Amino acid sequence: MSWAALLLVFGCGAEPVPEPEPEPESEPLILLVSWDTTRADALGCYGEQSHWDLAHPGGPAPQTPVADALAARGTRFAWALTHAPTTLSAHTALFSGLDSHGHQVVRNGFPVPGEVPLLAERFAAAGYDTIGVVGASVLEARMGLGRGFRVYDDAVSSELGDHYEDPADVVVSRTLAQVDARSGPGPLFLFVHFFDAHAPWTTAPEAVRADLLGGRDDGGFDGSDAAIRGLVVDTVQGKATEAAATGARARYLAEVAWQDTQLGVLLTGLETRGLMQDSLVVLLSDHGEIFDEVPERPYRHGMDVDLAAIHVPLIVSGQGRFAGGEGVVVPRQVRLMDVAPTLLGRAGLSPELGEGEDLAPLVAISGHGSRMPPGPVHFAEASKPFSELRRDAWPNLSLSRAAANEGAIYLNAPWLGDQTTLHSLAPGQPSLDDVHRFRRLGGALQGWDRSAPGLREVALHPETQAALEALGYLGAERPGPPPVGP
Repeated sequence: MSWAALLLVFGCGAEPVPEPEPEPESEPLILLVSWDTTRADALGCYGEQSHWDLAHPGGPAPQTPVADALAARGTRFAWALTHAPTTLSAHTALFSGLDSHGHQVVRNGFPVPGEVPLLAERFAAAGYDTIGVVGASVLEARMGLGRGFRVYDDAVSSELGDHYEDPADVVVSRTLAQVDARSGPGPLFLFVHFFDAHAPWTTAPEAVRADLLGGRDDGGFDGSDAAIRGLVVDTVQGKATEAAATGARARYLAEVAWQDTQLGVLLTGLETRGLMQDSLVVLLSDHGEIFDEVPERPYRHGMDVDLAAIHVPLIVSGQGRFAGGEGVVVPRQVRLMDVAPTLLGRAGLSPELGEGEDLAPLVAISGHGSRMPPGPVHFAEASKPFSELRRDAWPNLSLSRAAANEGAIYLNAPWLGDQTTLHSLAPGQPSLDDVHRFRRLGGALQGWDRSAPGLREVALHPETQAALEALGYLGAERPGPPPVGP
């Protein structure tokens, strides 16, 4: 079934596209799509792993028919976890197959070291054309992720409040323009980055937001930076209303729904250009967003490594030579650093890149219902608050960190008085009483801390520093963080 036909089956309303004539030697397309700041449970297909409704049942529901269609005809990883709730560090893990200690990108504004091999370089060396299009300046070429791309389009030009980002429809237009500018056919690795789900939540058309609300009271919450700051203060002080929480959820889900719509436009555009016959589409996010699950630090990301911040969608869907794994759900936790080796393996290349794991065997095992072997421990670290960054060692050692494995996640936050807790890898991360796993994961995290690289400092380009400050990645925090202490 063609991509456009599948969209119609899932009720996306896309216009049918004539089936292209089969070509005996079509060229492969590998499309890697990143929805920045998108929680796993912002997608409808992650309903079984949703954290949403535990505190606010019956609220606005995700509307992501395009993503859901990809999951239905491909493989969905139920518990994909990121390594950092910050854009550049997480994307570097995605492209390098290394966690934050391995690639040494502390947080946004720390360029990727030149000696770290990247995924686009591997595809370029294998004869693929490589094109990247990003939706916000936090991934600008100066940060180093453009290495290996023939075209790395970071020409973000839409002013949104006090910073620049391009909404999803503009990102799609830029992407298709770059595809049309290619000099000829050939295998293509295409990376597309959407930034809409990152605050402020104001880019989705009003009709999308109204549909998500479904007549519910939104408390006058308009999704702006000012509204979010006000909601942060109200939540920390225990004054936030249910209507405001509903409004925040609806505005955020509207941004994700808008990304989903525009992903459908992109896929249809690629199909009309004859590029989807042998294609592998990978949809994921770099990190999530805390809402009021952590009331002391609500409506933000960067300070916490709770599941709402690090549980991300990961969907792999192929057709033609990349077909396989249809309807499979992988239940075991996997890591964002595993994506690059997996893509290389699916392309018939050596899957060795960094320290990631090729996930193809897990897909095969899940598809046959066999027992899942245990995986490696996953590590994640926060990148805020800036006031707690170490000046004598790896900067993030005093921040919140996590170790997850075998259905459990261990959290440690030295900046909050060395709080340590153990939770189930399950919706809402319920507390888990298991001394063995507490000690084992705590010991693993201590070992990871001991392996951390030394202090890394960088001098930022003035334009880069201004853009990161505007996005809230440098300088003052949003109001509301608690004092350090037990």
